[in-house]
Amino acid sequence: MKMKDLALAQVRRGERFTLDGVEFVKLEDDMDAAFAVAADTLPECCQFEDDDAEREDHNNYAGSLLSKTVERWLRDKHPAIFSAVVERPIDLTTMDGMTDYGKPLAVARALTIDEYRKHRSVLPLTSKPYWLATGWTTNSSPNSNGSLAYCINADGTVYNGNVYAAFFAPRPALYLKSSILVSVETEDEGKALADYSDTDLIDELYRRRRSTYDPD
Repeated sequence: MKMKDLALAQVRRGERFTLDGVEFVKLEDDMDAAFAVAADTLPECCQFEDDDAEREDHNNYAGSLLSKTVERWLRDKHPAIFSAVVERPIDLTTMDGMTDYGKPLAVARALTIDEYRKHRSVLPLTSKPYWLATGWTTNSSPNSNGSLAYCINADGTVYNGNVYAAFFAPRPALYLKSSILVSVETEDEGKALADYSDTDLIDELYRRRRSTYDPD
């Protein structure tokens, strides 16, 4: 397979692309940016929260060890990606609907449970289980438990884990400028999937079905 450079805006939902050596999956377009997630997790697992964290809202993604790990990965190892990031709010509503943690701005971060459910059909499975940014509940909830956050097993199933457990890896998600050039694998004489119209793709699907049709 050959690689071809094209604008991120031309990459289709669910299609993979590479930027600064990192493979991503495009999830959706949002005005002048595109939301994408790493095709796989980072190599090392980490805790959601530090053992010695002094704050009480331990499953609040904002300010967590997980958020610092993801941002450090981006800033220190991939400045080219960092320069293309568009800062956007992340909805930290907990699973029981508590909104204590608000919608802070984020650079690179984890997926929320709502984002995971919305895009699951195009999310590839990962080599390691990984954290989400969504907490179970907050300390102000009647059934308060600020030590649980959601995560995804390697088989795609949802789980809630203790924030001090280092069994889950970060999987960076971020908004990128739609105008940047990214690399995609090409098909058929150097053409990328994004180069084909919807009609071309439908015609090709019908052609393949007809070629394998056996009336007997």
